[in-house]
Amino acid sequence: MASLRTWFRATQPHSFVASLVGVALGTAVAWNSTRMFDLVAFLLATIGVVCLHAATNMSNDSIDFKRGVDDLPAHLVSPFTGGARVLPDAAVSFEAHRRVWIGFFAAAALIGIVLALLRPNGWILLVLGGIGGAIGVFYTLPPFALQYHGVGEIAVAIIFGPLVVLGSYAVQTGAVGWEPLLASIPLGLLVAAFLLVNEMPEHETDPRGGKRTIPARIGLEKSVTLYEVLVATALIFLVATSLLRLVPWVAVIGLVAVLPLARARAVLRTYYREYPAHIAANAGTIQAVLLLGAGMTAAYVIAGTTAL
Repeated sequence: MASLRTWFRATQPHSFVASLVGVALGTAVAWNSTRMFDLVAFLLATIGVVCLHAATNMSNDSIDFKRGVDDLPAHLVSPFTGGARVLPDAAVSFEAHRRVWIGFFAAAALIGIVLALLRPNGWILLVLGGIGGAIGVFYTLPPFALQYHGVGEIAVAIIFGPLVVLGSYAVQTGAVGWEPLLASIPLGLLVAAFLLVNEMPEHETDPRGGKRTIPARIGLEKSVTLYEVLVATALIFLVATSLLRLVPWVAVIGLVAVLPLARARAVLRTYYREYPAHIAANAGTIQAVLLLGAGMTAAYVIAGTTAL
């Protein structure tokens, strides 16, 4: 029987940064607007989003393993490529793995229903949760298999940007609004950039299993350019909305993400065809997701406690 440590690895916990900062940001925007905070609702939302994220990661691994996508050369295997590796390494059985990710999807759905029943205007949570759940289920599962058709970046930008942030805001307020939507966009774009840079090392191996990701479609050089466009758009959007006071001007604290992004871009420009030297770009991008999300969350707390 597989250990708890193995099952924890199977969920790819390093990626939960994207979920957690989104929940924190949406909750901070809500608190800044209402000065209200429901701890139980926050914890339920956090657990629900992480369950959905874990289920999506694991179902992705399951489909990739079945199609032979994760049969990678040793030099391409890293913490950011080839999934959690628990199936290729035979650390868990395929059927046990499948039961666990189905369980995670069920847990996420159950928590969403509970929140919808407990919180004001629960129908909003059902709508947002239903959209997020559908994207998570069909991220790699047929008939849509979104990542297999080159729209994975769009899917994760929507989930980890607007859906998670708006959903967390709605959990606290029972409403949606333009401000949490605008605040979510830079975060969603950086998560999309993280997925893109993760897919690049597998641009030749993915198509063998029918997985036509963006790097597989446009090549590595154009993928580097697209990465730069996503990152630049996220940062410019944050600056613009701050200057226009559509979000608190102190939200520019999120620009601390420039530091790891600059390093990631430099590595990617130099080593986009070389592995494992490429890994520093993956690590820098997920660090940027954390710093931007945490910085913007802190900005909303500061704005809510001061006159800034």
